[in-house]
Amino acid sequence: MSVYTCVNQQQLEQFLGLYAIGDLVDFSGIKAGMENTNYAVNTTRGKFILTVFESLTQKQLPCYLQLLTHLCQQGFPAPQPQKSQAGQVLNSLKGKPAALFNCLSGQSIERPLSGQCTEMGVYLATLHLSTQASGFYKKNPKNLSACQAVFNKISARLSRNDHAVIRSELDFQLSYCLPVLPQGVIHADLFRDNVLFEQDRLRGIVDFYNACHDYYVFDIAITVNDWCVDDDAINAEKFKALLAGYQQIRSLSREELQHLQVFFRLAALRFWISRLEHQLNPREGELVLQKDPWVFRRLLEFHQQHDVSLWQR
Repeated sequence: MSVYTCVNQQQLEQFLGLYAIGDLVDFSGIKAGMENTNYAVNTTRGKFILTVFESLTQKQLPCYLQLLTHLCQQGFPAPQPQKSQAGQVLNSLKGKPAALFNCLSGQSIERPLSGQCTEMGVYLATLHLSTQASGFYKKNPKNLSACQAVFNKISARLSRNDHAVIRSELDFQLSYCLPVLPQGVIHADLFRDNVLFEQDRLRGIVDFYNACHDYYVFDIAITVNDWCVDDDAINAEKFKALLAGYQQIRSLSREELQHLQVFFRLAALRFWISRLEHQLNPREGELVLQKDPWVFRRLLEFHQQHDVSLWQR
């Protein structure tokens, strides 16, 4: 989320005038996530989140806002785009596309318990099933080919050892033959800071702007690689809990379980490379969050040495 676009009170009040949500009380920038600018906005009629989109364009955004609207209509705890008085969910602020959302209750958690991992698994499977009739389709822009492209761009600035590890994993992934596995809409960025809990109950899932069409097991791997990690290793109890929660809602096929390990490695590689790119080419802003890329290097090495998919069989 972060704050790349600074907004003053007058600019915000003018923007809020497009909506019937009362008068501005106060606002503050949110330092979380990495892609867009977000502000917490309090008005005389409630709490809202303002998002100023930094990368996605006015033409690219409607499908994501339609996806969020679809999820909210299904009762899924996603941010609901607010309509302006003219009926628009997407407007403009400081020359950039911007939208207003209801503020979901709860807070992100730093060290999930096994029970919270179970609930995360339940909601991840619910998300996969709830989006099947959404009409949303977007090819994954950060797939294996994209990882290769980013590696080519930053390779000259990497240490010899990092270069060798990434090159070796890319070669492994490119040579791996996958069968036909179930696909659909995935969140693709379901980290702890994108999930809100309140009194041990999941209250909201946010930041759907990496959503795309890909393997469901890839989404599981991304989620496990953040939710079930303690001291740079997968916690077996949390992993089993998350997978058990998922399968309460959607059963995994034998083929999905058989090939899950390769997705753990791919997810670790994908986020290691993307964080390296952010570190080497930082974006300017008032509040900019930088995430540690080495977390995923260590996790990739763990997955190369341990097939955790065997733990739940």
